[in-house]
Amino acid sequence: MHSADLISLAPFIVLILGGLTVLVLGVWPQHVSTRTLATVSSMFLLLGTATTVLWETPHIVNDMLIIDNLGRLFSQFFMLGAIAIIILSFNYAPTKNEVREEYLSLILFATLGMTLLVTSHNLVTAFIGLEILAVPLFAFVAWKPMRNGAIEGGVKYAILAGFAAAFFLYGITLAYASTGTLNLTALSSITTDNYLLIVAVTLILVGVGFKLALVPFHMWAPDIYQAAPAPITALFASIAKAAVLVFLIRLLCLQLQYIWEALLPLLGILAIITMVAGNLLALYQQNLKRLLAYSSIAHLGYILVALAAGNSLGRDAAIYYALTYALMNLGVFAVVAAFTRPEQDRQNLEEYRGLGRRYPALGIAIWIYFLALAGLPPTAGFVAKLLAFGAAIKAGHMILAIIAVINTALAFYYYLRILIVFYGEESTKQNDVHISQGTISIVIITSLLIIGLGVFPEWILDFIKTL
Repeated sequence: MHSADLISLAPFIVLILGGLTVLVLGVWPQHVSTRTLATVSSMFLLLGTATTVLWETPHIVNDMLIIDNLGRLFSQFFMLGAIAIIILSFNYAPTKNEVREEYLSLILFATLGMTLLVTSHNLVTAFIGLEILAVPLFAFVAWKPMRNGAIEGGVKYAILAGFAAAFFLYGITLAYASTGTLNLTALSSITTDNYLLIVAVTLILVGVGFKLALVPFHMWAPDIYQAAPAPITALFASIAKAAVLVFLIRLLCLQLQYIWEALLPLLGILAIITMVAGNLLALYQQNLKRLLAYSSIAHLGYILVALAAGNSLGRDAAIYYALTYALMNLGVFAVVAAFTRPEQDRQNLEEYRGLGRRYPALGIAIWIYFLALAGLPPTAGFVAKLLAFGAAIKAGHMILAIIAVINTALAFYYYLRILIVFYGEESTKQNDVHISQGTISIVIITSLLIIGLGVFPEWILDFIKTL
């Protein structure tokens, strides 16, 4: 093995050994407090791993992993996002005493799965990465089983994730049966029409659709968003979905482009039903976390609008949207975690009434996040939608773009309703909320990034165009 391969494998090795090491801290003598030590160690491991990614040089490792700028960008983003999840979890009152070595170890392994998924150059490697990511999520949803809906949510996600894995594996099987290889470069070199391979990629798309909660594979999302602790919902809604999105973009847009072209009608149909269903189901939701779940479904429809364009602008728009989507959702659920009650998250929207007025810093952040989710300037959400819809128009899909714009206007209603509640008069005096400095830091950083990428989108777009 060459030295370049060892350097490229360093992030994966560090995450594996780091996850095991943090887990071992749990067997120390009972009188030794390891919670803070494990938390700090996990964050330093993630930060150090993000640094090792900078040393990697673009190349393919044993036909299994591809080290390129796309993988490096999102690998670092996932590691920094995992640090944010740890900070939110450490200060999250309902499960504060439960965030110990095993919890932190699972975050490290989930990050390993995300990193493996976005750098996969073989369908088997991608499946392994997807499952390494999925297994910790089963546990996280059901963390602290006495919470209302924890076990039910964990079981639901485990069953549906099993269905997703079955479709994904069947797609892999058909791909190998039709071509004799699972290497993405070898698959991309096939120029003749291979209908069995198109069916195989469609089945893989179904498996990915379950993970992304695309309609009609969305049924798990509202229940899981509601059942999971807010920091774990942030993990689901931000970096975990971004990892699956990047894999989909790599598979279709960078490797199997002729299959991407064959699946454009299917992507267009999925985009329409996902946008429409997500927004309509969000309209009358009274539970904030369920509302945000349906909002996330709608945003995935907007990303599919970009992919359904079938051009380089659509590919770049999807990558940019995946990044900004993760930032927006991470910020929103950081605020939900900040406003949590000692025993559980606030569920009903009315429970947030007046909190934006009482806590101005978080109130301003809420404005930024929902302006971005609504797609209004000067936020990154506006640029993301502009690029996605512009790609569809450039490709001649005017009807698809019009439907997307109508859905964006429809979403204004429920985003505005949330903002009115946050800044409304409190009907009864609520107890003060303890907001940690770590949570405030995450809110400030994500808010600045959303505004920065909206005002200066060329910071990241110029880099994306080189991928």
